Amino acid sequence: MATRTGEEVSYLRDILEKKGLGSTRKLLLRILEEHRDLFGDSILEVGAGLPDFLARVPMARRAALDVEDCYAEAFREAGIAFHLRDLDRQDLEDLGLFDVVVCTDVFEHLLRPAEALSRIARVTSPGGVLLSHVPNEFGLRKMVGVMLGREESVHWHAGQPEWEDPHLRRFTDRGYRRFLALHFRHNLRLNALKPSRHERPFNRLGLPAPYCLQAGPTYLSTNDPELAREFRRRAGRRARFM
Repeated sequence: MATRTGEEVSYLRDILEKKGLGSTRKLLLRILEEHRDLFGDSILEVGAGLPDFLARVPMARRAALDVEDCYAEAFREAGIAFHLRDLDRQDLEDLGLFDVVVCTDVFEHLLRPAEALSRIARVTSPGGVLLSHVPNEFGLRKMVGVMLGREESVHWHAGQPEWEDPHLRRFTDRGYRRFLALHFRHNLRLNALKPSRHERPFNRLGLPAPYCLQAGPTYLSTNDPELAREFRRRAGRRARFM
């Protein structure tokens, strides 16, 4: 792995700290706690940032992976194994298999997201799940600002010029489903379990909200049809499989 300048390390550290325990990870944590019997006893978080999320997960075997090791000791102090890897270039199979792999706000940063997804699929156990999320960079207010020439396209990293935007990929919900289907046959949209305030009026009418009003795509992905069927049964009408 290439040696980073002090400025690059500082910037990466800032990104990792901002990740925190946001609304997406709170939703995933709730799902893991409420359906504990479905998810086995091992978990790997890819692009973990800080140990905030994994420290709350009630599983015996917990591991974290990131491209920078500035918080490696914090993970170890929390009883979580830490692995330094570049998901764009390095394989993960030596880590073994995991019942749950979590990957939030990572794929949009990668040069080769499809290769990264393949690496993740190979360490997800046959009856396991990938819980993943990418941001929605097509929000209505932002897109109107761009179309009117009032804003640049950088959405989540204010202050960065367009040519330095850390988000190398932008996903729609439709495109993200196609992406996940490269390696996972069953993909459940978890946003439906906790719709944003902009989506709720449409949901009450039985209509899908326009993507420009939705939160970023959040999915449970698996190749186990029985697990998929059971989770959908528990989630009821609020969940949608694609």
